[in-house]
Amino acid sequence: MVAMLKLRQHIPDHTFTTVPVLAVLFAIHYFLLRDEPAIDGIELTRGAPAYYEHWQWSVEAEEFDVDAEIERLQLEDAERDRRIRDLLHTGQYRQARTMLLEVAAASVVQNDQERLADTLLLLGEVAIHQQELAAAEIYLQEALHLTIQQDNLVGTARCYQMLGQLNIRARELARRAANTYDELWQARNMTSRGLYHGVGDNLQRVIKENLEIRRYGSAADAYEALASLYDKLHDNYQARQARIEAAMLFASMGQMSQVRRLLNRLDRESMTAAEMDAVEIEIQRQFERYQQDTVQASQAQDYQMLYHHYLRRGEVERAWQFRIKSSETQARTSDRSVFQRQADIVAVLYSSNFARERARSYLEKAGSIFTEEGVFEALEQTQEMKTLIY
Repeated sequence: MVAMLKLRQHIPDHTFTTVPVLAVLFAIHYFLLRDEPAIDGIELTRGAPAYYEHWQWSVEAEEFDVDAEIERLQLEDAERDRRIRDLLHTGQYRQARTMLLEVAAASVVQNDQERLADTLLLLGEVAIHQQELAAAEIYLQEALHLTIQQDNLVGTARCYQMLGQLNIRARELARRAANTYDELWQARNMTSRGLYHGVGDNLQRVIKENLEIRRYGSAADAYEALASLYDKLHDNYQARQARIEAAMLFASMGQMSQVRRLLNRLDRESMTAAEMDAVEIEIQRQFERYQQDTVQASQAQDYQMLYHHYLRRGEVERAWQFRIKSSETQARTSDRSVFQRQADIVAVLYSSNFARERARSYLEKAGSIFTEEGVFEALEQTQEMKTLIY
């Protein structure tokens, strides 16, 4: 049984084999959750497997050089320069993106294609750190197009390098999501077999990891699994708290049917009327924030459509005004509104196989140009990035 749990690490990540192999894994998960007699000596896996740790790329550990990137833009407005640096240093990426779009718009008006390309490249890097990978790819492809038009070889290589980083991040996030998915199923399996040692700590780690990679629905599922564990341990207080946390997450994503289901399972006899009222008020507040975010996200999408409309008409300056408005509106929404719907884990993991190949292709292109141009520091960085492809 333990050997089957470790099967995943031996699966080749080939685009033609991933789906059938994952289907086998689902069958194994189902088999493991059957009501069979507990087998002594089986323990829940603690932490990520060793093969998982070597490719995991922490955002905090790989923070980009803010000052060097801003210096490259050579902004004449010292106050704007300072504000953008402050926003990036403090991790306020959404506000920084809006200000950078203003810089890009000014570059469009001044026909400063070089600064525009550098600004779009930085916007892509910022979006990667926000985990908004679709937006990052748009910025980076725009920057790549401009550098190719300008015959800026080093700039083109930098774009390829950042596109490689984008796909490495996509692959990393998929693997982290798959790992937490496996750990959650193992925890449920152990709970169903009456083997509780270490399960609570592992579930807390699964929750933390899912929140970090913005898979809020998976975090809510893990809270529910934690509640089931505490039910088995007859710890009514902890079970109640876990269900409340799950309900809060579901409310923040607008899934009120899940909220009602969880509230119906609360042990209300152990709660005062004031405590129950406080829970319901906070859940309502989370849901109202979700509704506000939905309206603002819709407005941001409308502004983005107007940007494309005026761009097609050749009214570039007006188009960029709407692009900035879209960014300003989106910056007022919460992360949970952006990441409220994510693909199933099988689809995410399957797609990541293509991200792996794209990362390798982009980095090879970047490395080739850096070699020809003699930019050896950037070449070394590119080669180091290649080691992160897994």
